[in-house]
Amino acid sequence: MKITQKRGSKTQEFELINDTELLIKEKSFLNSKEWTVDIESIGHHKVIETHSRNGLRIVGSVFMLIAIISWVAFFVEENLNGEVDMLIWSGLFFIALGITCFKAPLNNLLILNGGYSNLKFFLDSPSREEVEAFVNKLIAVSKDKLREKYSRIDSDLPEDTFMNQLNWLLNAKLINEMEYDEKKREYKISKLMK
Repeated sequence: MKITQKRGSKTQEFELINDTELLIKEKSFLNSKEWTVDIESIGHHKVIETHSRNGLRIVGSVFMLIAIISWVAFFVEENLNGEVDMLIWSGLFFIALGITCFKAPLNNLLILNGGYSNLKFFLDSPSREEVEAFVNKLIAVSKDKLREKYSRIDSDLPEDTFMNQLNWLLNAKLINEMEYDEKKREYKISKLMK
């Protein structure tokens, strides 16, 4: 399972390897980084951070308005005294700034936190639905691994330790009450059979 995200000159790639590790690669103009995160250490809480485009639209509109005013001044004012080039170039400059404001990517993020490792995903790359599906799959795999690891019946494990693990799983909502009671019963049976 893999997702590749791009925003401007920055590219990040997340790949789940053997349902145990998440390989993360980040590349930009100046550097690249690569590291792995244990799937059990990721958080299960999603935070979605979005920004409005309204502010950029207002600033872009102001730049466009300045460009239009400078070009209107070119046609209205008769004695510019060599300022023609300046009016044309400044108009083009403000048009470019306005277009940049309208096309600038927003810093919308989906953040997974609550674990040892916090992960940041670009919310809109490749699409919001794909990013959320990938993150939901990561959370499901992480929860399965934690459930498998801490609810494994081992009769050599002291009862207090096992019950603490089960309580933690229950409090973290990784198991429900019925699973909790079932695991307790299985553990006690395994202790009697030993």
